[in-house]
Amino acid sequence: MFQLEHRVRVFVFQVLEQGTRYLLLRQRPKTEWPLGPVIGPVNPGEKLHDAILREVRAETGLRRPVHLIELAAPQKELFGEMGLCEWPFAWQAGTPQTPVHDLAPGPMVGEFAWLPFQEAFQRLEVATDRDALVRLQLSLQ
Repeated sequence: MFQLEHRVRVFVFQVLEQGTRYLLLRQRPKTEWPLGPVIGPVNPGEKLHDAILREVRAETGLRRPVHLIELAAPQKELFGEMGLCEWPFAWQAGTPQTPVHDLAPGPMVGEFAWLPFQEAFQRLEVATDRDALVRLQLSLQ
């Protein structure tokens, strides 16, 4: 029987006076995970919006986005009888008037950093994440 898993990949960012900053996270144990966006499953029967809110809250402590942006059509991969469908989104966390200063990283977050576009792009190891980050950066210009 074919099984399809759905996941969200959420780029958290804030637009500040000094420019846009993107939040990249590394899960624990740090040596096994690349830096990337918030990633989490979409539970059976759960709406994408609810999965995004749940995952971002669990990994960052943030409650509500200023804006939530769908970055592209979902990315689909097949592995025999298993499929993975990933939904890329962006979550604006802060503005020049209300920047995010403190995060409350969840227990699975090993490290995090707010980075400008160029550095975030260079530190992302997954090609689809780099593509999503470029789409987001272009949409903000």
